[in-house]
Amino acid sequence: MDQRYVQREPRAWTEHFLVLGWHRGVPAVARALIATAGISAPIIFVNIGEPEDIGKQLDNLKDAISVKDALGNVLSAPTFLHIQGSPAEKEVLQSAGTSGAKALIIVADEVAGALSGADDRTFRYVISVRELNKDATIVAEVVSPGRTGYIKNAGASEIEVRDTRQPFYLVAVSRAPGLGSGARQLFGAGSAQAIRKQVVPQELWNKNLAECRAWFRNERAELVIGIISDPESLSVNDVMGSGTGWVQGFIERMLAESGQDVLAEARGQRQVRINPPDDYVIGIRDSAIVIPTGRKLAAKT
Repeated sequence: MDQRYVQREPRAWTEHFLVLGWHRGVPAVARALIATAGISAPIIFVNIGEPEDIGKQLDNLKDAISVKDALGNVLSAPTFLHIQGSPAEKEVLQSAGTSGAKALIIVADEVAGALSGADDRTFRYVISVRELNKDATIVAEVVSPGRTGYIKNAGASEIEVRDTRQPFYLVAVSRAPGLGSGARQLFGAGSAQAIRKQVVPQELWNKNLAECRAWFRNERAELVIGIISDPESLSVNDVMGSGTGWVQGFIERMLAESGQDVLAEARGQRQVRINPPDDYVIGIRDSAIVIPTGRKLAAKT
């Protein structure tokens, strides 16, 4: 048995994050948490999974996100610890330093039983955590939207219904309560405030971003939050015909992984600039990333 991730002795853990429960999406949650909290933030995983299996997955994740030099030597690596045991047991939670945890993420635990019973397990985990820590931020993942009030009443700070963007939302609200709800409005299907990509009219080419923002605000009732610059190999028709689905995925990764202003999108050399300066000059291949505001502003006379 791999002992590197096994620890049942009580320890005075502080300023760390706890992830209670396990499913195949937990490594993505950990990756997003490291991206926002920093590689030095310790993460303790508490679940009844087999140490050898959990340890292998954590080893792979640790290797993937460790900072290495040109020769492959590790310069910095995340601190992971696996405690085998039920997150509903007080002794197990104490050994994970629950009383000193910065925040806890409770996922729909699939290693402890069928998914249909995950919300009931989450309820018990929340109750157990609150007995040891009255003030910690507890973010709970639920499978059934109808159980949100049930788990909220147990003491959860934030509730997130399971979906494909779950790692981002779970981490967002654990770091800043309320951010997950805001992100859902930006990226949620059917949301009136959903982020979108808009072609910049020819009349704005060679104008600065301040003028572009004013035009979109007054004429389209949209707030420009960024610029997408397509590679030179694309024609203007290609730009106008490109889809917007990838924009949502990119912005989510950007929020979870980086604070940089300019990043290259994975497909080719497309550039995405979030909140560029007002003196940025709009080019022929630029499109705007916008959020609908719902109202146009009257033009100044």
